[in-house]
Amino acid sequence: MRVTFVQPLQGTKFGFTKILRVEPLGMECVSSALKLHDHDTHLVDLRLDTPKQLWSHLDSWRPGAVGVACGFTSDVYTSLETARFVKKALPETMVFAGGHHASLIPGDLLFAGSPFDAVVVGEGEWPTLDLIDSLEDGGEVEGIPGIMTKENLGGAFVSREIAADLDDLPLPDRELSLQYRRRYHHGFRVPSACVETTRGCPFNCNFCSIWVFYQRRARRFSTDRILADLEQVRRLDEENVFFTDDIAFLHRESYEELGEGIQRAGLELTYACETRADLVVKYGDLFKQWKDLGMHLVFLGIEAMDDEGLDAVRKRTKGGSLTNLQAIQILQDYGISPLTSLIADPGWGDEEFDRLEKTVKTLELPNPGFTVLTPLPGTELWETMKSKITTDDYAYFDVLHLVLPSKLPPERFYERIASLYQLTEVNTQLSWSALGKLAKMALRGQSFAMRRVLGAVRDMRSPKGYLQYPGSISKPDWVPPGFGSTDWVDRGRSPLAEKVAEIADTEIRVAVG
Repeated sequence: MRVTFVQPLQGTKFGFTKILRVEPLGMECVSSALKLHDHDTHLVDLRLDTPKQLWSHLDSWRPGAVGVACGFTSDVYTSLETARFVKKALPETMVFAGGHHASLIPGDLLFAGSPFDAVVVGEGEWPTLDLIDSLEDGGEVEGIPGIMTKENLGGAFVSREIAADLDDLPLPDRELSLQYRRRYHHGFRVPSACVETTRGCPFNCNFCSIWVFYQRRARRFSTDRILADLEQVRRLDEENVFFTDDIAFLHRESYEELGEGIQRAGLELTYACETRADLVVKYGDLFKQWKDLGMHLVFLGIEAMDDEGLDAVRKRTKGGSLTNLQAIQILQDYGISPLTSLIADPGWGDEEFDRLEKTVKTLELPNPGFTVLTPLPGTELWETMKSKITTDDYAYFDVLHLVLPSKLPPERFYERIASLYQLTEVNTQLSWSALGKLAKMALRGQSFAMRRVLGAVRDMRSPKGYLQYPGSISKPDWVPPGFGSTDWVDRGRSPLAEKVAEIADTEIRVAVG
């Protein structure tokens, strides 16, 4: 069967969406599973293509099914409008969704009158393969584990366990995105590939849904499997790799072994990842090894600079705020750029902002980023704070806008957020160094990334920017009344989201196979 995957336009046009444009790794993984049974796949990335191009493809290729991504809460509207567009072009074609938000709140996509026919809940490789096999054979789809439809949403849905052995999954189908790959980037790194070494997270920060999606488990791919994927990237003549792990370096032995394998294979690539500060402190010498292998940047979600703030989001950083500072220093000593993330609480007044601003200046924190505490649907924070949510417009759930009552007037709150971003080291002026880099990127056809990143930083430094509507499109007028309200989300949750409290109370589980 022919299957088209569509990456919708990003739901928000503000902030981080301009700093990153990552390859659709989830759809590449699902595509590789479909090809095991000789299904044909195609990708249309609407971040880079136009609706007219999508229409032309649908009209000429006539796929039997179309999968639309819905990974972030702020992407719900663009995912719905994309599915509606597909249904206009091919009314009889099965349109299904996948991704984190779709998995946690499938009711957002399966309401009466929705253009979606099904949602793949959880890891997508095997459920989607079963779905497409059944469609090709003319069978029913309601009873397929992991496939939620309008008919089984009310209780007949059958859950599916996450893959017991990640090495059973085929390598991502990077050929799927071949026509777009030169325009995917992480910051100034162009092109940049996404590679998994693990999936999941054993911790339970209350603002995060990753551990809910993966049932508070972390599993890892074997070294040979990861090396094979890195070889794929090298064959595509790409040199930048971002490890998409929710927590990289969770297992010291596996990263030592991977590093040795990279050295033996001569994989001279540049690497970036995201991890916890306490792991950097615990395995400091390992990061020195990885610097020599090409690790240039580590994203640290430190969240807060004091123990009270860490406790508020249940970060569980061993050693508390002192560990955060130690991790930053270790990375800097080894020549790795630490990119730190801090959360601003809507309940803050000027005093708390003053304290954070002073801390950032005094410690000369490198490359700090700032987000606004946001109870995302499907998280534990949503469960405890949903009665306080001030908007049902998902465009504001981009972690840069207020969706909770603020102590300061919103205008003042955004002034303080903007002033924090004015402390960042990113230089938005066209210095000689910046001009030189821009010239090199222009020669390679990559200057678009610099324009996007610098434009995003300028936006986040402007208080007025936060007061404009952040959505790429507004809430569609054809969705039901009350859509996006706390009641609506509660009625549309999947079993994954319903198990938040149960999963949160479990012991930390890390699969080592």
